Amino acid sequence: MGFVVAIANHKGGVGKTTSAINLGTLLALTGRKTLILDLDLQGNATSGLGVRKEDKPGLAGLLLDNASLADVACPCYCDDLFVLPLGRRSSAIEEEIRSQPLLMEKLETIFDQIAAAWDYVLLDCPPAFGILPNAALRQANYTCIPVQCEFFSIEGLTAMLKRLQELQTSGSRTPRTGVVLTMYTSSDEHSSQVMAEVQRHFSPLLHKAVIPRDPVLSQSTALGIPAVIQAPESRGVRAYLELAWEILNHEKQEAR
Repeated sequence: MGFVVAIANHKGGVGKTTSAINLGTLLALTGRKTLILDLDLQGNATSGLGVRKEDKPGLAGLLLDNASLADVACPCYCDDLFVLPLGRRSSAIEEEIRSQPLLMEKLETIFDQIAAAWDYVLLDCPPAFGILPNAALRQANYTCIPVQCEFFSIEGLTAMLKRLQELQTSGSRTPRTGVVLTMYTSSDEHSSQVMAEVQRHFSPLLHKAVIPRDPVLSQSTALGIPAVIQAPESRGVRAYLELAWEILNHEKQEAR
């Protein structure tokens, strides 16, 4: 089975999709067959990888139309990188699951099939605790929580950790968890204060890698090209490379 990483935070705009795209590309470039599963209705991970999301069956096609996994995963940029969008019927997924409870069992089976088919699966979760992100969190081996270096993001981190505790209480397997600071500006006192606050309260969970505020990261997403490919020497990419190595080490620890 592949190693499943959920990239999640209850708060939007903290760098989840940017992290999924660049981590996924880096892992694929190491020769690991990698899938980015885009669970957000906006489909930004899909478009950020240069794939048109409007005409793809995606995860909705697997769940609602019995499409084949081989037909819905879209290759992009390098031999071992794929993205799976929610698909053109994405808006119907959660409503269909609520009306047909057996679809939840099918969704979990699909997640198992996906984990078996790839070495790494990165789940780009939406900024909400709905049916899909909860199911994704239950499947993950590791949850990475991006936290933007501004004070409201600390509230989002607290809510996310509380949700993981609730999943554990309900009997679901709770993945190991890490926190990564994003959009950090060393010259900004506010950023430094937030970093110090997160270090003070969440130090055991904190990744060493810190993702800087780098225009290259946002520009590359808008162009539909991973920054890893567009600007491999940029500060942001170097930080994501450090984070990728930390994730790989967590996989090794999980395998012991």
